[in-house]
Amino acid sequence: MHGLPSAVESRTFGEFTVLLDGVPADVGGPKQRLLLAHLLCRANSVVPVKELIDALWAGRPPRTALKSLQVYVSKLRRVFGARLDYAGRGYRLCAGPDECDLLRFEFLARQGRHRLRDGDPEAAAVVYGQAVALWREPLAEFGDEPGLAPELGRWQQLFLATLEDWAELAVESGDHQTVLARLAPHIRPHVLRERLGAAWIQALAAAGRVPEALAHYEFVRRMLADELGVDPGPALARVHRRLLTGVPQPSTRPDRNVPGNQLPRDLPDFIGRTTETAQVLASLTIHKGHRIIVAHGCGTSAFAIHVGHLLYESYSDGQLLLDLAATDGTAKPDAQVFAELMDMIGLDGTAQAAARWRSWITRRRLLVILDNATHEDIVRALLPGAGSSAVIVAGRSRLSGLESVQRVRLGPLGDAESRELLGRVIGSSRILADRDSVRRILDSCGGSPLALRIAGAKLAALRHITLADFADRLADPRRVLDELAVGELTLRERHDVAYRSLSGLQRAAYRRIAALPPPPFDHGQLLAAMTGLSTSDYVVLESLLECGLLSAPEAEVTACYASYDMPVFTYWHCHEMAAQEDGNVSHSGCAESP
Repeated sequence: MHGLPSAVESRTFGEFTVLLDGVPADVGGPKQRLLLAHLLCRANSVVPVKELIDALWAGRPPRTALKSLQVYVSKLRRVFGARLDYAGRGYRLCAGPDECDLLRFEFLARQGRHRLRDGDPEAAAVVYGQAVALWREPLAEFGDEPGLAPELGRWQQLFLATLEDWAELAVESGDHQTVLARLAPHIRPHVLRERLGAAWIQALAAAGRVPEALAHYEFVRRMLADELGVDPGPALARVHRRLLTGVPQPSTRPDRNVPGNQLPRDLPDFIGRTTETAQVLASLTIHKGHRIIVAHGCGTSAFAIHVGHLLYESYSDGQLLLDLAATDGTAKPDAQVFAELMDMIGLDGTAQAAARWRSWITRRRLLVILDNATHEDIVRALLPGAGSSAVIVAGRSRLSGLESVQRVRLGPLGDAESRELLGRVIGSSRILADRDSVRRILDSCGGSPLALRIAGAKLAALRHITLADFADRLADPRRVLDELAVGELTLRERHDVAYRSLSGLQRAAYRRIAALPPPPFDHGQLLAAMTGLSTSDYVVLESLLECGLLSAPEAEVTACYASYDMPVFTYWHCHEMAAQEDGNVSHSGCAESP
């Protein structure tokens, strides 16, 4: 076991160097340095081996990649000792704020937020100023590395948010000359960040440069219109009006105890859901008739995040995403949900968390996304009691017991949307070159956005596979769960996660479906399959409809003519679960054909 060296300092700002007891250490060649950069960007977290291999070899690793990675790690341990360890599926580099300038910046930014939340803006401004002064572009030598771009982008966003926090405090305290000096390099590259623009305009006006302030507002306005098709937000518009009227600027410090936009990125190739998107936008921005939306069906997480980004300007205090499911698919305990929520909004402790949350959100305007919702009680506890915030609940289940909500059902994508989504991933030329095979692939994916993305990603990564060959492989329904897997994204795992979220009765009913011929099913078939369970056949059937495992007609029909559908890969997952229950699983992991 390696011992801890007396002192290790990693410097990522400026020239990338590591000091061992104050002396520059040899951290190897380009690949080894890139590995260290990835570990430092995610210091104190486990970085999976697969992600490291993909990053080091740009998604095309040689057969010796794992061995090479182990060699690189072994050499880095000569410098970092036991700080670099293997944990589970990956490697973790442990470091503190005094051992890495990037972590020192993060620590100062966090301390600034804490001081501001505690009601000490002067102390917050000092600590924020230290963080901003420390910042330089980190790991500049890896600026062209695509695998590192997401992490560097995350750090850049943290810096810009910290810069905005500091600038608003500094403008308010009258330190406008320092604001102008520090913001100058960042204003043009980040012209769409309205908080940054507002601080810059106010600093210019305070310095007596009102014409320049007005000119910059007009520049920002044009860029927002050209790039995003939107007008300046309320805060920036107020700053402009006060410039025009000559009214002195009031205190500009907003409520700091707000989370900001915490949503993950919107998918740039998000396809379809036009009607549903318009419906939600109208409810939450135009009519304001419903403050709670329940989006149920397939593709709900991506849909909620997509809509959340579109509503960015309408919810000025931020956007939250709270995942109600654990990694194994089961519902998180209520205490864990509230602990995570309290951490998101910067409140300490979990005593009386539900009441404190309702009191806190009533005074603010937020959009809250509750993802992977399966239980009504926890959702009901998280809904605001009053105020102007909105909630989008996303998951397979309808959550029919929730009162006074608007439900939006997300069914499978249509043919045109499915084809467009696949084409955006693999290229329109491949779509046009073999329409028949594309048709068969789309049929196998059944309009599932996830299945289409997996199929597209697999075809994009394995370009030597013809569309016809892949369509043939998907044609065997018993193999479809194995075929629809790429990287760490697998359809079977998603189904396993969903299965674990079911109640015992729902699992039993799910397995009973394996006794039926492939979907669609008629009413009598399903009732017969449910017979003998611990409650009414109708209750069990409706329970499967409630949790989104089956889809029913959208209009009234006579029961004997009702047709219920289920994606074919879900049907074959029923077979796998039934086979596992019977202890009769084939060597491939798939159930044998009945």
